[in-house]
Amino acid sequence: MNGNTANLAASRCGLYRAPARMDSVRNAAAAAGLTWLDMPLAAVTDKAQFLTLCKTQMKLPAYFGENWDALADCLRDFEWLKSKGYVLHLSGGEKFARAAADDYHTALAVLGEAADFWKRKGTPFLVFVEGAAELPAF
Repeated sequence: MNGNTANLAASRCGLYRAPARMDSVRNAAAAAGLTWLDMPLAAVTDKAQFLTLCKTQMKLPAYFGENWDALADCLRDFEWLKSKGYVLHLSGGEKFARAAADDYHTALAVLGEAADFWKRKGTPFLVFVEGAAELPAF
């Protein structure tokens, strides 16, 4: 991670490899008035469990259809969770990545598409993924 930890602006929307110390990112998000969403994936091994976790952690509305398209739609809305921006912290996803690699990569793709959407809107949406060596550093 570079010295721009506090820069959680919309121009930096995207998916990133989580830094070793997330506390500085959490503090920057709080200072900027952004909504922080913890996504503990340690018990997730498949798509259904991931979508259930999203429903719970993101407080998705009752109409959430528990499929990839429904998740994508909700991630572009957040009407129920209005904020200046959003920071998601996905932790412990190694088991999910091993057990259901296609679903894990689809989840990251859906999150990446949401980040692109919010970037065009000028709203911060950053996703930090622990253990994702393939993602860029923040």
